[in-house]
Amino acid sequence: MSIVVHHYYPLGSENVGDHLVALAIRRAVTRHFGPTEFVYFPMNDRYKAGDRPIGLLGENLERTNAQADLVIVGGSNLLEPRKPRREGLFKPLTGRWSVFTDVESINQLKVPLMLLGMGNGSSFGKPLRGYHEPAITEIRLLHEKAFAHAVRDQTTADMLRTIGVKTLCTGCPTTFLTPDPVTPGEKGSPLAVSFPPIAILKRRFGGNFLHQTMNYLAWLQSSDIPAVVTLHDARDQEPASRLVPRGMEIFYSEDLEAMTDRLRRSRGMIGFRLHGALHALGLGRPIIPVGLDWRGLAFLKTFDLEDIAIRSLRLGQFKRLRLLTERLLGDDPAMLGQLNSAKSKFLGIYEEFLTGAARRFWSIRSPQPGVAKDQP
Repeated sequence: MSIVVHHYYPLGSENVGDHLVALAIRRAVTRHFGPTEFVYFPMNDRYKAGDRPIGLLGENLERTNAQADLVIVGGSNLLEPRKPRREGLFKPLTGRWSVFTDVESINQLKVPLMLLGMGNGSSFGKPLRGYHEPAITEIRLLHEKAFAHAVRDQTTADMLRTIGVKTLCTGCPTTFLTPDPVTPGEKGSPLAVSFPPIAILKRRFGGNFLHQTMNYLAWLQSSDIPAVVTLHDARDQEPASRLVPRGMEIFYSEDLEAMTDRLRRSRGMIGFRLHGALHALGLGRPIIPVGLDWRGLAFLKTFDLEDIAIRSLRLGQFKRLRLLTERLLGDDPAMLGQLNSAKSKFLGIYEEFLTGAARRFWSIRSPQPGVAKDQP
């Protein structure tokens, strides 16, 4: 017998990474909780259409209470302090976060709740906002309501601690799409390079960073290193067609299986997009991560990978990137060992968290202590 899971995440986002994290969560939950039937809900205004209600409130909450066995809020930058993109959707416009809900709705939720894989912001070249009311009250209450909760990086866990929420860092679910150890792709297969988010052009130094990225691609081409530029957001297709050196392959697909297949057939990944790097690592491919924004820097800190990564706003980073690329293509055992150690460590934490969460969930559904009703 399957359970019905209502999953709230940035449904409708143009960012492939948002859907990739959701997929990774669904696979992990099915593996640990047993057969599942997932129903998807847009958590915030990244859903641009007007045909569905948004958030854990109103019609969505009523449907969840009536139909779901389990609710998951999870994936992406849902713990980011922000203003709503639709003016007037919430008042006041300040003090909100990326989960659209309210205290009354959280209190009315009757279904077991799990929080998983969320992190704070991804801004390039500007400070992260702090939490303000009413976001602080809502975040605290949502975590109190949840029978299990964990976040994607230590920076997010530390930020939550400042408002009195203690939670576990497991790493991003995308990192654990497979338990495969990190091994190089076949020699001669292309090196995947994820195209940086074009939004960095709106920030100071963003244009220079993007220019240096294109110079790096030209260096790969002039060095006869096969490469493919992967796009992870629909909005990057047009600028990539203009900026990527002529003759270099550009790959974009909203089909996650197609993207997975393309990365699996790569030599490794240069992760200008965080979820490009995490996707490749989740498939067991070596990566050179880039601390481009706050979530990228948080990943480096959490997995302790600073010495095999570059950071966006430091001098000499693209010279360093060329040296790291040569190490990756040379199957450097120290690099592979470091990546394997980090993935293995957090895979163990992630699996232990999910095992415990599943046990608590079935205990909640059990009619008597020690009797798990319908447990697989």
